[in-house]
Amino acid sequence: MSGKYFESFDGAKIYYHKTEKDKNKWLVFLHGFGGDLTAWSKERSYFSKLGISTIALDLRGHGLSEKSDKKDFYKLENFAKDLKELLKIESINNAVIIGHCFGGMVAIYFQAKFPNNSKGLVLVDTGFKPPFISNNPVAKVFADYLIRLLQSLPDIKVAGHADFNKFQGTNDINFQRILSDILHTSLRSYLLLCSNFIKLDAGKLLDKIIVPTLVVEGTKDSIFPMEIAKYLHKRIETSELDLIEGANHIIVINNPVELEESIAEFLKKINFI
Repeated sequence: MSGKYFESFDGAKIYYHKTEKDKNKWLVFLHGFGGDLTAWSKERSYFSKLGISTIALDLRGHGLSEKSDKKDFYKLENFAKDLKELLKIESINNAVIIGHCFGGMVAIYFQAKFPNNSKGLVLVDTGFKPPFISNNPVAKVFADYLIRLLQSLPDIKVAGHADFNKFQGTNDINFQRILSDILHTSLRSYLLLCSNFIKLDAGKLLDKIIVPTLVVEGTKDSIFPMEIAKYLHKRIETSELDLIEGANHIIVINNPVELEESIAEFLKKINFI
């Protein structure tokens, strides 16, 4: 898989890959926390065969995209601005945005702040705030601790994209996969991402989403449990909820067929295919 870079609003170099089929139909894929664009390879191949154009990017700090030692580089709004810039560069204004985990949070922010840039959303195993810990004093203390930790640790990293195929079938908490995520993101970028991520709360943005939205949730997801998906469905008036029985948080890798079918059915309902 080959791709190229674009220069974002702040000069950051962001890596992306596109497969163009139909110029009027685009699916944009946003990967999860610590991942990269190759996590979506099977899903992109499936929709490409249906004649739909697809595009995926390495979110800033991930994969082959630029990394930084500055915490503000990883603000949620910057990820959304990267996406807006990419769609502008590629002259895409009718896309359906598909985001998993952290990518779903980026999609929520993007749609709320830039409502005229997409035709629909697919939110996969995601939420409006980080799992386990919310925006409270504990989160702030932990975030500050991560920043101090950075000063005493070397920046350990592995170049290139991860091989997600070898993690197929893994559980939500898998040490080898998490270690791979950290190393391919780089320890420094991973911790800076965490320090921003754990303080997020996009709950107020949910009411601003007015495009057709599919909320997809694995019933065995222990990171973002079903209750969160049901809450998203309740708050987003234009949404529908699809629960995939037995799927965990790693649904993109573990259950590509079920996920593809769910997304395809949604696209049919909004006359996208």
